[in-house]
Amino acid sequence: MPSVYGSPGSRTQIVEWLALELDVPIKSVTLNRAVMASPEYRAVHPFGKIPGCKAEDGTGIFESGAIMLYVADLAGSLPTPEARGAAAAWVIWANATMWPALETSRGKCDMQGLFGPVEDILGRSDWLLGDELSVADVAVGAYVKYGQLFFRMDISKFPNLSKYMAAIESRDAFKKTVGGG
Repeated sequence: MPSVYGSPGSRTQIVEWLALELDVPIKSVTLNRAVMASPEYRAVHPFGKIPGCKAEDGTGIFESGAIMLYVADLAGSLPTPEARGAAAAWVIWANATMWPALETSRGKCDMQGLFGPVEDILGRSDWLLGDELSVADVAVGAYVKYGQLFFRMDISKFPNLSKYMAAIESRDAFKKTVGGG
């Protein structure tokens, strides 16, 4: 069973949410700063940050998006290179484009430029990659929620995104992790 290291209120909760959604057992381990600086933990995450993951074979995996893709692979939810590429595109976009835009602007960025394409996609499908929630939705949904919580970001001008977020927030796994339940 992989071990996921982190702390409450961190991006570790996104990984825990995905693991619950996909029914992938993980061991959640809460760390403190002293442990994060230890050589043992640096073997898992060379920068001593969280989250980190010690894979089933002992491989260290770091960055929430990479850990999420690993969990999705464990679940068998990315059966082809094309499926993995499509999912990875959303996970990387959420981590490298969407969240930095929201964080830098404190949620006051060009919302149409950021969420317009997402709104269009969600007008054609309930989820980003088709008929079921996927790793892509967990990544994007978590950061949209964080934007709402941290920066009071208003998505009401995006009805499809608003409906999507309502569907995400109603999920039990979300409520137990990112939603604080």
